[in-house]
Amino acid sequence: MPKREAETPPSPETQRLRPTDTFGNYRSQVAELLSQEEKLSLRDQEAALRHSNTAIGAGMSNLKKENLNVLLRQCVGNLTLEIKEIQQRVFRMYLISELTNESPSSSPSLLQSIAPEEAGGPTEDDIQYLKSDPDHVRSLTSQYSNALLSEMENMQQELENLLDDVVTTCRPMTHGEKRDLQKSIKKLPVRNLERIAEIVGDHWITSGKDLSDEVMVNLDQSDNIMLWRLHFYVGAVKNAKKLSR
Repeated sequence: MPKREAETPPSPETQRLRPTDTFGNYRSQVAELLSQEEKLSLRDQEAALRHSNTAIGAGMSNLKKENLNVLLRQCVGNLTLEIKEIQQRVFRMYLISELTNESPSSSPSLLQSIAPEEAGGPTEDDIQYLKSDPDHVRSLTSQYSNALLSEMENMQQELENLLDDVVTTCRPMTHGEKRDLQKSIKKLPVRNLERIAEIVGDHWITSGKDLSDEVMVNLDQSDNIMLWRLHFYVGAVKNAKKLSR
């Protein structure tokens, strides 16, 4: 890798489809699917709502619901790959930041950890060039960190938008489900309550509501989209706890 290529993050033109583009594409496909009209009688729609075992896709035909599930499974698969790639990029940035602390004898192993030369990674000369200029290493890692953080924030926003679109297909939440949700939220740790506040705040902003410093939520008066967003988040927290045991 020439030294000049190590000085700036890769340009968007030279990289594959960005995660934001990927999830934006899924959102477009979901929107197109949801916009397709179905010739279901009112009686059939009401029956589908009453007998639906899942909240998502309530009132849809089985075919349309299955198509939605396929899109969501594909999206989850892509998200898993993106997370793994981001973890690798963070690890590489960490290794580069450690260059100034490495002894000469450990340089080859560090070089191989960052990226094999045969795969287009940095050469020994590149490593020595960076090791000789600690300020440049700090500047380089700062640039990459900022670029990665911006990419992750954009990806999160696209996923938030996609989730909002998906939960518009949910049936109305029952009074009993609201009470269960309220009890579950009260049992969450502080860090998860902070995420609850973020979901509520983002939804209020999207809905054009004023956002105060203190978030107070009345589930009985909340709209269906926010209720199901909170429901699925609480469910994800519970599943994560089960897997960690």
